[in-house]
Amino acid sequence: MNSSPAAPRLASIDRSQLILRTVDVERLIDDDHSARSIWELVGRLNLSLYNAQIAAVEGRAGREHTAPQLMISLWLYAYSRGISSARELARQCDYEPGLQWLCGLKPVSYRTLSGFRSDYQVALDNLFVQVLGMLSAEGLITLERVTLDGTKIKANASGNTMRRKEKLEAHLAAAQEQVQKMNAQAAEEGNRANRQLAAQRRAARQRKSRLDSAVREVERLQQVKKRGRKEYVARASSTDPQAHVMRNGEGGTVPSYNVQLVTDTTHGLVVNVEATTDAIDYRQLAPALDRCETTLGRLPKQIVADGDYTNHASVKAAETAGVDFYGSWKETWKPEQRDAHGRTPAFMGSAFTYDAERDIYLCPAGEKLTHHAISNAKNGVRRHIYKQPRWACRSCAYRDQCASKKPAADWRRSVTRIEESATTSAFKAKMKTDEAQKIYKQRSQIAEFPHAWIKERCGLRQFRCRGRWKASMEATWACLSYNITRWFSIRRKLSAAAVA
Repeated sequence: MNSSPAAPRLASIDRSQLILRTVDVERLIDDDHSARSIWELVGRLNLSLYNAQIAAVEGRAGREHTAPQLMISLWLYAYSRGISSARELARQCDYEPGLQWLCGLKPVSYRTLSGFRSDYQVALDNLFVQVLGMLSAEGLITLERVTLDGTKIKANASGNTMRRKEKLEAHLAAAQEQVQKMNAQAAEEGNRANRQLAAQRRAARQRKSRLDSAVREVERLQQVKKRGRKEYVARASSTDPQAHVMRNGEGGTVPSYNVQLVTDTTHGLVVNVEATTDAIDYRQLAPALDRCETTLGRLPKQIVADGDYTNHASVKAAETAGVDFYGSWKETWKPEQRDAHGRTPAFMGSAFTYDAERDIYLCPAGEKLTHHAISNAKNGVRRHIYKQPRWACRSCAYRDQCASKKPAADWRRSVTRIEESATTSAFKAKMKTDEAQKIYKQRSQIAEFPHAWIKERCGLRQFRCRGRWKASMEATWACLSYNITRWFSIRRKLSAAAVA
């Protein structure tokens, strides 16, 4: 008698069948789903600037236009889920419940999504300001104190696309020739020209336009940005001419944009965003204050920034605008082994002794450097120049160690003394107080959190669009999604506290 157990009877899976299923769109997501909240919020905003750009109107022939409320809601919801690609967003509209509910199970082209994100700059800025107004009305934004910080976000360009002027001009000539050939081909075919040929012509024109912009950018960099450095050879990207090579957090250098965020300290909400082409933050405080006054209609009472922003120009700009500035002034620097001229620390300017009573400097050899000239005051700072007699330097035993690498026959040593303005002196005295240090300690947790959010949660580690203005718009979309997500979170916490 066979005692082996009987084989289990399992249900088979038939994946070749077709199923007609009834879908209740309203039950795809819960009542408290974030997609519903975003849709309701966007419905309260004034979208007249978007509607004014729509050519399809009632009573005239033409295809219906996708509603701006839907497009805005899709992008805000997408960034809240870390989706920054138009193709990926269009793909997920077929199966993600929140996107299905927003679209009503209708497909949306990725071209429509991509074009909407990078167009309508004025309307997007107005949308951002409207949301800030709603947040301010609820007391979530006060502008009593804001922080300013920047982060590097990779541009939509590779480091291999950086070219010199000669190479760019050669590529531009080839692109112009290609455009002329394709235009001639289209003229011969006439009405028979298909959509594929039209797309190729459009791509060729865009490439020619980018190369033309790259040539102009190289000329500008060579003449303006690096003035005085003869050995500098300017380069620009052939795919994104406005992107500049910047050092990222991993120590490498890639074409990037420097995204500047102004964050209100009350609840950590972003009140201003801008993508800049400046690799350093040295000159960014004054433009940030100007943007706040232009977009918000008023300036913050206090602004906090790190040492990269703290300098004579920033202190003066804040004082002129009537804004109380808090920053970290770098009084001392790490000791260098040699300066730019190859001098050791014993012969650097800091090693020279200053005699305030006689207004002279004493060099390591004991010779006097007398007052020679005063440079023009810039940002309230005057630079006093002291020079040594030519005969003293000519016969000095330390000439080889004290002079520059290739000194001229009549070379003589000079030292510069900086006379700070009263505004800078008052700023330094203020930052030594305990109250100022307590305010400055709040900077990192407030200023750096939005940057981490838009990179990790919104997926904005590399721009999808090209050009500084479109990069700024893409950063604005991410910050708008961040503000709305934070707003919903704050509301839930306040509601829970009220119930408790």
